[in-house]
Amino acid sequence: RKWKPPNNEKADIMVSELLGSFGDNELSPECLDGAQYFLKDGGVSIPQDYTSYIAPLAAAKLWNDAKHSKTLETELKALETPYVVKIHNGLPLAAPELMFTFEHPNVDFPDHIDNSRYKTLRFTFERGGTIHGLVGYFESKLYGDVYISILPDSPNLSH
Repeated sequence: RKWKPPNNEKADIMVSELLGSFGDNELSPECLDGAQYFLKDGGVSIPQDYTSYIAPLAAAKLWNDAKHSKTLETELKALETPYVVKIHNGLPLAAPELMFTFEHPNVDFPDHIDNSRYKTLRFTFERGGTIHGLVGYFESKLYGDVYISILPDSPNLSH
């Protein structure tokens, strides 16, 4: 936070690998906004943007594993903890809905940086089932027309 580049020289490109499984869950927006001080005006950020999505999920095995987890203090904490897993035995009950989009470089920099977010969503259920939790996805524009995505049915889905 106190580091100053030699001769106040700024970078042409800022590259980050902070995209988590939900796109913005590794403090990517906050870190990249802070690092923008070191990016030249008109500089390039990779990724350029990322959008998170969620959908209700039926996943009895995951829920049961969390419920009987001995790794956290209480059963309730285990059921409120986000997990990064590859879903083998789960069924999304509705189509994913868009949550948040973050863009970099942030056009509001440095005057108005606010990464707080809140959203209420309504899902249209495609099938019945028990909601055990939410599944998160993201899609990111890395640069130009190059994308990375784990969003089902996206034309940019990465395999």
